[in-house]
Amino acid sequence: MDVENNNNTIVPAIKQTQFAEKRKVISEENEDNQIKRLKHNAIEFTTTETTVDATQHVPGEDSPKQVVQRPPAQSPKKRLQLDNKKVGAHNNSNNNHKPKQNKNETFMYGNYKQYYGKRILDKDFHDIRLDVFATQPQLFRDKQLLDIGCNSGHLSIQIVKQFEAKSLVGLDIDRSLTHDAQMAIVNIKRASNLSAAAAAGNFPYNVKFVHGNYVLEDDVLLEIERPQYDVILCLSVTKWIHLNFCDAGLKQAFRRMFLQLRPGGKLVLEPQSFDTYKRRKKLTDKIRENYNSIQFKPEDFTAYLLGAEVGFASMELMGQPEHCNAGFKRPIQIFSKN
Repeated sequence: MDVENNNNTIVPAIKQTQFAEKRKVISEENEDNQIKRLKHNAIEFTTTETTVDATQHVPGEDSPKQVVQRPPAQSPKKRLQLDNKKVGAHNNSNNNHKPKQNKNETFMYGNYKQYYGKRILDKDFHDIRLDVFATQPQLFRDKQLLDIGCNSGHLSIQIVKQFEAKSLVGLDIDRSLTHDAQMAIVNIKRASNLSAAAAAGNFPYNVKFVHGNYVLEDDVLLEIERPQYDVILCLSVTKWIHLNFCDAGLKQAFRRMFLQLRPGGKLVLEPQSFDTYKRRKKLTDKIRENYNSIQFKPEDFTAYLLGAEVGFASMELMGQPEHCNAGFKRPIQIFSKN
């Protein structure tokens, strides 16, 4: 059936069908475009709301009310990653303005890198104290030793090598020094071309160096100490324990030495005189404070070590190195445990 349009023109039925299909397609396209526009407007609105604070006027109030928008929620893992990035950026910023390390604080424990350079009298390593030890080689032969404050390990290695000690553990508070000492042992092992099995516990496989502080955090830890060494060496270390840990720290160290020695064990002690303390009291403010509080002087050490609080049975003077430097002419004592 043909119909008339608004211009009174006759429209055939077939044309009506075609026009209807076109209107349907156009309607669907318009609907799709409308949906896209709505989505676009929604995204813009959300972005604006999360990045800009909206200002609303509340009736009856003169000043506008600020509406603070919360950031979108994040997972704990994401927050942790962001926090780590912030910390890393902060650390990098601080590293650019890192304060220069105080040289005095670096060597506050007497952990001088070139210490043995002052002890050695010739180009080949020879610590003059080895001559004193050579008067009693049986003190070290086939014995298990602990060297407190071993520094870079030169003297420790020579004692084991020269006097055929069964084993030695070197301990120092400076990690870099014990690393250097252990690397020296590694190099000796490589040069020897001997495996651990072939050496069977002999030098250099019977020497090791460890990092640690001999002074315990609390005296109660002394209760778990057990005898494990035949000889303990404490050579030119008492001053540094004293200046850093006061009278109480040094007395605790003496008691720990006694407890770690087996029956019949020996403490080989080389204390510094008190007049040498004064030259080092300015290293740090804490050391100055500790120095001023010292009541337990080196001349009191022997009586304390032989007294009831520690318990050594006897003391003998082993000798005194004839060093060209008067500061290194220190008596070496042997304290014996029953």
